[in-house]
Amino acid sequence: MSYTLLSNANAPIFFGMLGISLVLGLLWGFRNGGWNRNLPFMFTMVVFTQYFLISPIYFFTTGKKRIIGTDISAYYGAGAYYAFLGVIFFVLGYMLGPKRRSVTAGVSFSIPNIERILTIVFFSVYGVVLVNMAFGGINVVNLFIGNEVVGLGAEGASYYLQNFADSLITILIVGYLAGVSRNKLIVWVFLSFFLFSLLGFRYRILLTLFGLLMVYVMKNRITIKQAFIGLILTLLFLYAVVFSTANRNVLILRQYDKVEFGLSKVKSSLFFEQTRGTLADMTIYKVYDNPFKNVSHDYGQSMFAYIFVRMIPRFVYPGKDSFYPTPQTKVQLAALDAWWAKYAGESLLSNGCLYVAWGWAGIVIGSFIWGFFLRMFTNGVDFDNLLSIATYIVITLVSFQWITRAYFPQAVDHAVYMLMPVWVLRWLQKRYLKKVSSQMEPDSGNH
Repeated sequence: MSYTLLSNANAPIFFGMLGISLVLGLLWGFRNGGWNRNLPFMFTMVVFTQYFLISPIYFFTTGKKRIIGTDISAYYGAGAYYAFLGVIFFVLGYMLGPKRRSVTAGVSFSIPNIERILTIVFFSVYGVVLVNMAFGGINVVNLFIGNEVVGLGAEGASYYLQNFADSLITILIVGYLAGVSRNKLIVWVFLSFFLFSLLGFRYRILLTLFGLLMVYVMKNRITIKQAFIGLILTLLFLYAVVFSTANRNVLILRQYDKVEFGLSKVKSSLFFEQTRGTLADMTIYKVYDNPFKNVSHDYGQSMFAYIFVRMIPRFVYPGKDSFYPTPQTKVQLAALDAWWAKYAGESLLSNGCLYVAWGWAGIVIGSFIWGFFLRMFTNGVDFDNLLSIATYIVITLVSFQWITRAYFPQAVDHAVYMLMPVWVLRWLQKRYLKKVSSQMEPDSGNH
């Protein structure tokens, strides 16, 4: 791609084109079924708006030049251009996907005593995560009574069991959809957030809040009053993000006397720093322009082959660590100049991941295919079936992880663990319906 075309002089033009494509995409979504009928698409467009447009413009106008010791000041034009490519081809893929078909309500959700069953599932999953932590050497009892601090992230004996914490997100969403009593749901949310904070990853809290908000929007016709309440809740949510970021260490270490509640004591750029993924993508565009950096595209190896690598337990293949770091990680480390880059935990966005795989063609083709298949999935949602709606919301949340963390095998991990409660409930639903069906069949001996 011509360096002149992608220079910063053209960045305002590309930002303008990007903004127009986002607005047109959202308008198309509203006119073709609205938020509920296009939830993954609409939510993706909102995430794109923050990560691809608003935050990069903020950094461009404030003159941010470096990220992890790497000078990216000359790559705002490239960042805006590739963001535009990703958005416009995602929108085209979704628009040109299969036209909406009428989904017949196969079977509406039917499980007797659903609240009791969800309670059992919730505490069973919660117990698995706690037992795994205990086997990892953590005194779980002391954690709950406040006599032990595990630092920045508790690790259990098994990575595979620890990730069942993701399943709690879906159980909370299904509980809200199924009408679990408010007090019980609040207790579940509190217990889950406590566990999520111990594990040291805020994304589970964010995904839960997003998911519960989506259920609220789907269950209620939004009035002006509700829109105002939604605005207040959104502002409170943004405050929660900034608050948890500014106080992350002191909260996990339980140094409550050091907690800062006032936003005046927090840098105004903190929220934007949490959504700076496009800057990380810009380091990728720069490293491929550098003839002295020996980097090549991995042609999807990190995206697809490592799904299966992650599935192999170490006791089955003790030499599993020899596969790491992934080709994508090697490119990321080569793109960052600071010696401490490997400890920074900087994440690419989906565009950066696709660029590592196939260059600009990866952004074009990958975004189009992503939009196309998302439309196919959306068209198959049965809005009369609670479990179909739960799956719909889970895929939307996984899309957020894919856009913002951009390691596809990890997104697949999230999808599997988050869908497990749905699969369990669907199995129970089929058993129940089969039982009901057999009871309704006439006794052939009477004829």
